[in-house]
Amino acid sequence: MGRVIYLTGAPATGKSSLCANIQQRAAKLLVYSYSALLRDHIRQRDGADIGAVELREKSSRVVTREDVMAVDARLIDEVNAKCSTHDILIDSHPVTKESYGFRVTPFRSDQVSAFSPDAIVCLYASPEMLHQRISMNPDGRPLPSIFEIEMHIHIQAALATQYSVNVGRSCYLIDSSVPPQELVETVWPIFGFVPR
Repeated sequence: MGRVIYLTGAPATGKSSLCANIQQRAAKLLVYSYSALLRDHIRQRDGADIGAVELREKSSRVVTREDVMAVDARLIDEVNAKCSTHDILIDSHPVTKESYGFRVTPFRSDQVSAFSPDAIVCLYASPEMLHQRISMNPDGRPLPSIFEIEMHIHIQAALATQYSVNVGRSCYLIDSSVPPQELVETVWPIFGFVPR
């Protein structure tokens, strides 16, 4: 039986980079990027190709709660079908910065239980560092204020903690301001994946 790790964090905390680095090190790992699954769902729904930058720019203007529910169901089915033979890393960020403030589109309690993560990991860094990272490489992200980034970090951490309470598993809040390889070394024992 493989391990299932749920990874989250505010924008620019390094989730995608960490996933790529872990994937190089793990033998039988499947990485599910929630944003990639959403783009695929929208492509199937509309027949239009939407890139990561455009998805970040438009966010709730193109992604409905129904879209999120459909992707949630697909992700749970895929995780349950593959977790007996693979380790699984889910890269997700249910809190999004919108023009009006924030939107939270979480898994329901029964859905978190359905994919039964072995651990929940939430990356964070100082609001100033995340502001700098986003301003240097916006990649479709709106540039929030320091206050908004701090709020985003707290909302994301609170949701990750709630997920851990729901499933009775540990939640690890990890400072991602360290160099990438140091971050990999920090999370590797938590993830517990089979090495290459």
